[in-house]
Amino acid sequence: MKYLLIVAGLAAAAVVATYARYESLDPCAWLVHDAARRSGLPAMAEEARIRAEFLVRGITEPRADECLGSWWRLRFEGANDGKG
Repeated sequence: MKYLLIVAGLAAAAVVATYARYESLDPCAWLVHDAARRSGLPAMAEEARIRAEFLVRGITEPRADECLGSWWRLRFEGANDGKG
């Protein structure tokens, strides 16, 4: 029971921290936010670029898991570049 409370507390802290950083729990919003911050372009321009990338891959309405995968790739590339 003690470990369950610890895990639940850590999960709640992660949700709060994520919401505090991105003001959303939507991975697509995280992707736009981090891409705009990394490129220095306005969020609307990055959102258009990201939607175009999804369209090239044949995805008209990206699901949360597709955005999450793209967000992880962006974070991984940023970590390798030293910009993450």
